[in-house]
Amino acid sequence: MNSKKIFASLGVHKNLVEALLDNGIESPFPIQEATLPEAIAGRDVLGRGQTGSGKTLAFGLTVLTRLAFEKPYPGAPYALILAPTRELAMQINDVLSMYADEVGLKTTVLAGGMPYPPQLQALRKGVQIVVATPGRLQDHLKKGTIDLSSTEIVVLARSQTCR
Repeated sequence: MNSKKIFASLGVHKNLVEALLDNGIESPFPIQEATLPEAIAGRDVLGRGQTGSGKTLAFGLTVLTRLAFEKPYPGAPYALILAPTRELAMQINDVLSMYADEVGLKTTVLAGGMPYPPQLQALRKGVQIVVATPGRLQDHLKKGTIDLSSTEIVVLARSQTCR
């Protein structure tokens, strides 16, 4: 089975399959093979693995596939990815943003130690995917700048240093 058919058979959106191949990703990691079909179907999934095992793309491809071409609404993301640290939130967002344009989606990071104005601007314009740290998300919730009532997908990310 060729690379294109492997990712497609897991349910990954065709635009993302092409982008993966363009970036030299020809075959899924085991965690992606095990989780993508179930997660894309909307089932709850728990995945654990070492750094570099493909976890970010496992949940990232799921989020991007499920939300492909959804219209953004100001302050109301469809997906929330919670990360314990600003560094991990930024790393996750970097991976997602590489592929989000392929399916008409926007992402943003809400994290402490980063200025509010760009975060507020992104939320006002509308993003489908928010990657946030708990503290900064709580700040935005208290200020009323984000509404999670339309959020369909929640991912809890954890770094190896969090035990």
